[in-house]
Amino acid sequence: MLSTRAVVLFGLIAISSTACAGSKANDEGIRDARAAIEAANAKFSEAFARGDAKALSAMYTSDAIAFPPDSEMIRGNGAIGEFWKAQRDGGVQSAALTTIDVGRSGDVAHEVGNVSLTIQSAGKEPTTAMAKYVVVWKRQVDGSWKLHRDIWNSLPATK
Repeated sequence: MLSTRAVVLFGLIAISSTACAGSKANDEGIRDARAAIEAANAKFSEAFARGDAKALSAMYTSDAIAFPPDSEMIRGNGAIGEFWKAQRDGGVQSAALTTIDVGRSGDVAHEVGNVSLTIQSAGKEPTTAMAKYVVVWKRQVDGSWKLHRDIWNSLPATK
């Protein structure tokens, strides 16, 4: 017959093993989400540089909301794609996204990052602006990840 101490010890080992397995699966899930998000960010940057509103729009969920600084919320992937096209047409030439952190719970992930924007208004020298952002991503039925909530704020200019 097992002592109470042995039963408790076996129970703790079982709980510990389950927690470690769950943690490992979660780490793999986060790594997978991060890789997909970074790949999507590269496509976003490419589409932005082309001024491709249709491609940008397709990267967002149909009920996405963007929260530009000092502006009203923009609802829906079509309106968000047009917003980005207007930014491109207004002189923002490129957007280089850098992922800092990703977390995930099931089919929802969050990303924290920085973006470097190259801006060149007509007849002027190009300048660079920096911003920080948070994006909530939703995994789709096909396994792809789309932007669902997108908010950003400028960072102070560096000298």
